[in-house]
Amino acid sequence: MTDTRPGKTSIETFIERALRLTDEDRQRLADARAASDETFRAGAWKAATEILAQHGRSYHDVWVRIGPAHVPERLEKLVQDGTDHAETARWQQIARLAQLGMDDALLALTAADIIRPPDLRELYRPWKAMLEQADRRTGSS
Repeated sequence: MTDTRPGKTSIETFIERALRLTDEDRQRLADARAASDETFRAGAWKAATEILAQHGRSYHDVWVRIGPAHVPERLEKLVQDGTDHAETARWQQIARLAQLGMDDALLALTAADIIRPPDLRELYRPWKAMLEQADRRTGSS
């Protein structure tokens, strides 16, 4: 079972999972991130980024390690083909929202020892939703 609690999930586990994302995972993460209440999330994001000043190096190092993990394989194929512009635009949006969801989760994990629990939960919510859906899909519980 995947541990979906941000306080219990290590950054190493996040990195490993980010590098194994499927296009289906990215789409689910994008959908969960798109469903976020931006007004509430903005406060959580502000709190986390203020804390990030103390942990900026580790945050940066994770992004270096995961690189373009948010980019769907389907998007890469569509860009190479260069024919289906509407489908390419759809997958571009999935990539953007997946990146935001990953960034929110990384902010939550990086600041987990300091950030207020409601802010932590809000930032981690899309990643957690994606993990739970993946667990249900694979039959893990």
